Amino acid sequence: MNLFTTKIESPLLAGMNAQQRLATSQTEGPLLILAGAGSGKTRVVTHRIAYLIEEMGVAPWNILAITFTNKAAREMKERTTNLTPYGRDVWVSTFHSMCVSILRKHIDVLGYEKNFAILDDADQISALKQVLKELNIDAKKTPPKYYAARISDVKNQMLIPADIVSERFVTDKFKEVYTRYQNLLKANNRLDFDDLLMLTVILFEQHPGILDYYQQKFRYIHVDEYQDTNHAQYKLVKLLAGFHRNLCVVGDSDQSIYSWRGADIMNILNFEQDYAEAVIIKLEQNYRSTQNILDAANDIIANNPAQYEKKLYSELGDGTKIITKQSFNDNQEVQFVASEIKKIIANGGSYEDIVLLYRMNSQSRLFEQNFIRENIPYRLVGGLSFFKRKEIKDLVAFLRLILDPRDDFSFERIVNVPTRGIGATTIEKIISAAMSMESSCMDSLPVIAQSLNKGIAGKLLTFWDMINSLRIRVDQFDIKEFVELVLVETGYLANLQAENTIESMSRIDNLEEFKSMAVSFEKEQLVEFINREELEIPLDAMSTSQKLEILLADIVLQTDVTEDTVDKEKITMMTVHAAKGLEFNTVFIVGFEDGMFPLYSAIEEGEHVLEEERRLAYVAVTRAERRLYITNARSRMHQGKTMYHKVSRFLEEIDDSRLEVLGGVGGFASVNKTPFFANQPRPAVKKPIPTVPTTKSSKPNLYQIGDKIMHEKLGNGTVVASVGDTITVAFSVERGIKKLKAGHPAIKKKE
Repeated sequence: MNLFTTKIESPLLAGMNAQQRLATSQTEGPLLILAGAGSGKTRVVTHRIAYLIEEMGVAPWNILAITFTNKAAREMKERTTNLTPYGRDVWVSTFHSMCVSILRKHIDVLGYEKNFAILDDADQISALKQVLKELNIDAKKTPPKYYAARISDVKNQMLIPADIVSERFVTDKFKEVYTRYQNLLKANNRLDFDDLLMLTVILFEQHPGILDYYQQKFRYIHVDEYQDTNHAQYKLVKLLAGFHRNLCVVGDSDQSIYSWRGADIMNILNFEQDYAEAVIIKLEQNYRSTQNILDAANDIIANNPAQYEKKLYSELGDGTKIITKQSFNDNQEVQFVASEIKKIIANGGSYEDIVLLYRMNSQSRLFEQNFIRENIPYRLVGGLSFFKRKEIKDLVAFLRLILDPRDDFSFERIVNVPTRGIGATTIEKIISAAMSMESSCMDSLPVIAQSLNKGIAGKLLTFWDMINSLRIRVDQFDIKEFVELVLVETGYLANLQAENTIESMSRIDNLEEFKSMAVSFEKEQLVEFINREELEIPLDAMSTSQKLEILLADIVLQTDVTEDTVDKEKITMMTVHAAKGLEFNTVFIVGFEDGMFPLYSAIEEGEHVLEEERRLAYVAVTRAERRLYITNARSRMHQGKTMYHKVSRFLEEIDDSRLEVLGGVGGFASVNKTPFFANQPRPAVKKPIPTVPTTKSSKPNLYQIGDKIMHEKLGNGTVVASVGDTITVAFSVERGIKKLKAGHPAIKKKE
């Protein structure tokens, strides 16, 4: 295949390096763009889309671009539209949003109704609680979140309940739970997030005519962050690209850090096996960081065998060396970081240019306490999403129930909101009675009320009348007016106003923001939706109920929209996972010790798991632009005990020439700048050393066959054998059966 078909004169290629130009102009056939950290991949993808339109004459509606987050989709759409006016007609979407659009048109052939609603995480847990109660499963011993995680795992593997084989040793009735859960969702015309992917694949596999329509529609397909795709996403992309095979995937195997949520690194590593004619282009020039930082990242990742070999380089110069510091304990580590931040600010630096990265959220506590004392302003990333706030979820539940009276999940949430004197026991009776009648709560409520005392029955029928009255009138108003009507007639707004607290006023402000969002949606996003979906109905002919259905589906998909708390005068604190895709002038990576980063569980699981921890370290290092600190402590408090750790093996993988090792605290200073841990032998597995020496116990194993345990990495399991200090545990089908040391700190016995 001739790669050199580039139209050099195209302004869309101006200012690009050779590999970027090649990736932008290589339009035909399968293409894997291996985009290293900070190598300008978004620029390449958006210019490639514009190149297809402006230089190759491809119709914008024949181009699809899939991302993982709404933020990334918005950025890609905006940048593409800035490059070509036709960019607004390109379908840029997240996986889940794309699947919603496809299922809205065709899901009826799978036995669902097209006006399905989508469960968010909280709704899913509520549904599973109901299922566990029906099956007499103790939710305290085996919580709904355990089943939610396992159901997500099997759906990502494209396994329906009938595909779940008998699980030897496992007595948690998973197949029964999964089956009942799916039946409950279908009865309520609901899908969860994993259903969106799984059912779209099933739709395409069972209905070739529908698949053919989308294969012809999307002649050119782009997938961002391909290393993060799970099996269902992999199958979906492969089906869509099966005819034209003009598939461009962009990713970096060195930044695959989400296996715990189903991502499969083999999807990107096996791309050439799936597409033998594929072209592979590496983007190795980094525009973000100095060479010392990149060399350190290269040093670390070179120890991973499962990767496409590439080496990041920069034209920004070597820059300063990476500062490493080992403190005597975690308190001194915190003090050191605080003092360095103060020095940076005193020398003209800015808080907004500094980020503190850690492996686990729990590590933030000491830093928060110290920063408060030292008057260092900070913000923690991970604020509550606007759409997950109670008042927004309540309002959405009201709107859902009004649009679809069969929505028992929404009924359960708001039948006693605001408080109407309808207790939890009564609600449970209604749900149980409705199920026995094979009906929804709202449809059966007039009949059920006859069996209740007059006081409760009157309250329920008043609620029933209110919802039905609103449903009849929904199309008499625009969305904003109808939302105002709902807030008034349900008594929700009056209840908040009566509270007259700072919190209730804040909730009212959020409801006002919801109305503003609804106005914007009705005026702007709906037009884009109609064009993208190729709907024949014009905007002015669309009813308010139709608009609301689209709006509510869009809200559930806004899973990555977090509270806008960015403050230009605060440093940022976050986990490394949360930092992926971001960049900061100065980065502090703290707790860089074996047992913390990498985790003990990763060390004991072996190289396969350890490789992902190493990729996580690579991601952490490449967030830095100009200045990087890596700190650790020789001892730290963990679960009430002082534990001693060796420095992270990942730090030892960095060439000494790139490091400036500061003297240690508490007698660990080194005249020759060599850290005290240098040249010490490292055992294969590190275990925490308690301050009080322990002796080998002759006591019998505390675990008995049938005991339930929780492993911090593997999840819930059941003990199926116990010999000496070794237990054999059956985890999920995907995790299998493992032999573990009974006293391992990653294991906790469930009472």
